[in-house]
Parts: sequence; structure tokens; C-alpha cells
Amino acid sequence: MQICRSVFFAGLLLSFSTGIVSAQDPAVIDPAAHPGKARFMALAQEKFNADPDAMFQTSRIEPGQRQAVFECGMKAVLADMPDADAGRLADMVEGKAPGDPALAKWFELEESVNKPRHDQVAARARAICPQLAHLIK
Repeated sequence: MQICRSVFFAGLLLSFSTGIVSAQDPAVIDPAAHPGKARFMALAQEKFNADPDAMFQTSRIEPGQRQAVFECGMKAVLADMPDADAGRLADMVEGKAPGDPALAKWFELEESVNKPRHDQVAARARAICPQLAHLIK
């Protein structure tokens, strides 16, 4: 499970080192509307708070913007994910469920690996964070 978590979080935010910032879409993680997404976001936030550099390469992002980059990136990834999948991922991170390789599709964000998902998340990030669209690759 530890390997799953490490790979999961490393892959999750690797692509967000491009500078996505200032999340503005709270509905994506509203606990009443999306309990699975909200729980997954809370777990990811705990991990980020513990060590932002472990989650993604932060050298291109000013320290004062890292939280906003994290939030926008997470919201962009979670936006098109079914809440049930987010809940299952949260269960996996918490060690309540075994790893499910089928859920990795949501975090295959590298353009060279999964261009459609990369483009989908990048477009969502541009919509959530239009003020820094020029930084999104």
C-alpha cells in the first residue's frame, strides 16, 4: 500500500509543476455534493501539508502560490472523476481497500502517456484558473 500511495501521489501532482494556480470551483469538492472527492482532497491536503516537495516539483512555483497550485491541480483532476472512484481512491490511501490499477487512469496525466487525459485536465485547470492559463502546458 505504501508503494501505491507514493506512486499515486507522485504521479498525481507531477504534471502540476507547470504552474496552475488559484482554484475557484468549490463545487468540485463540496462534501455534501461530492463526499468521495472531498475526502480524497482532504487526504491529499494532509499529504501536501506534511511535505509539499514530496508531492510535486515545486521549484517553478513561488512558495506563496504553492497551496493555490495544489488546490487547482487537485480540482482539475477530480472534476471529471466520478465521486465513487474518488471515494475508492480515498479508501485505498487510507488502507481500507486494496489497490485498484483500474483507477490509475485518472492520474495518467503525462502528455506522452495519456494525451486525452492530459488535455482534459489541462482544459479543466484553465477553466478553474484562467489567470494563469499561460503557465499550463
